[in-house]
Amino acid sequence: MADQINSNYDEEEYSLMACSLPKDAMVQILLRLHVKSLLRFRSVCKSWYNFLKSPHFIKLHLTHQISRPASVLIVYNRDNYGCFPDFSLLHLHPIYFTNPLPLLFSIEAKDYANFEFCYNGLICLMKDIYTSPEVILWNPATQKYKCINIPSECSRFTYLKLGYVQQSNDYKLLKVPFEPRSSDEASKMAWVYTLSSGSWKTVPFTILSLTVAWGPQISLDGCVYWLATSAVECIICFDLIKDEFKLVDVPDDRGFEREYVRRRLIVLRGSLAMMVSVEDGSRDTEVWVLMNKSGIKQYSWTKKFIIEPFSKEAIPLGIWNDDKLLVVVLQTRALKQVYTYDLVTKKIDYFHVPKEEEFASFMSVRGRYFESLELEDGYGKY
Repeated sequence: MADQINSNYDEEEYSLMACSLPKDAMVQILLRLHVKSLLRFRSVCKSWYNFLKSPHFIKLHLTHQISRPASVLIVYNRDNYGCFPDFSLLHLHPIYFTNPLPLLFSIEAKDYANFEFCYNGLICLMKDIYTSPEVILWNPATQKYKCINIPSECSRFTYLKLGYVQQSNDYKLLKVPFEPRSSDEASKMAWVYTLSSGSWKTVPFTILSLTVAWGPQISLDGCVYWLATSAVECIICFDLIKDEFKLVDVPDDRGFEREYVRRRLIVLRGSLAMMVSVEDGSRDTEVWVLMNKSGIKQYSWTKKFIIEPFSKEAIPLGIWNDDKLLVVVLQTRALKQVYTYDLVTKKIDYFHVPKEEEFASFMSVRGRYFESLELEDGYGKY
């Protein structure tokens, strides 16, 4: 029924209609509304306020948003001397850029802030990196944020990861060493912060043979995955429930010369997947999926798709809708092209990019973004 409701109704009409509908139908309507409208609807009455702010609805809304086509997060500086990046969104239906997202927290030039990643509608930043580092979790849609102090004992030579535990509806931050050294005990420990408790703890980082941990993270089924390099390339997996590390082998992609190979982790149909290509775009891109064998805890990689070579300027951002891969093509200080590639039919659909935006210093694409109500259940603050 909700799908049949005219999209041209204003907020007041939605409110009146929802009050007269059965609860399940009302929830389905609310899940389809923008975050801005949901925040306004909290003022309808006390029961609406409590329901829309409840962890149950926030989780339902997040699940619904994940299944919808996302926007593209653009990171840039408006001037050549900016120590803090500006953020804009590229929406695809219709295609347009938003104005810079407004900040509700102060960043001074001396602080120096760095973008880390975007996940579940949250943008994660590191502030004051070189003196008293602090993590900022920021939800642009709700204008809520949370500042998290990093323990002084935590080594500064670490990477930051963020994972979501669906069973407990909670988030965990992970600070993991990127260059463990035998003489530095601090570099042999990882630090874990639980958002609900607001506390840090240490866990042994036993994978000491690795020299670098890098690249985009994937949070899936209570684990965080990211690529690492050592004598043999592999994937590091951190179990957010058990607080344990383990290694996952990369696909058997023999035939790709290691110094030129480019790997990217993605999620495909609810499973961990990897795109394997070469830097110069001279070979086909392979898409491998990590499969569970016969319901037992044994996994193997299966090659699912082969894609014709992308250009060197092309950046695959991940699965955008069903089996469609969202790809952006950059040129100096501008976004040149946006298109989707259907992994099954191999059909390409191009989006018409508006007139080039003027970005005074630097522009980069940092992944997929969708609105969420995260930090609205008491964890965040103004």
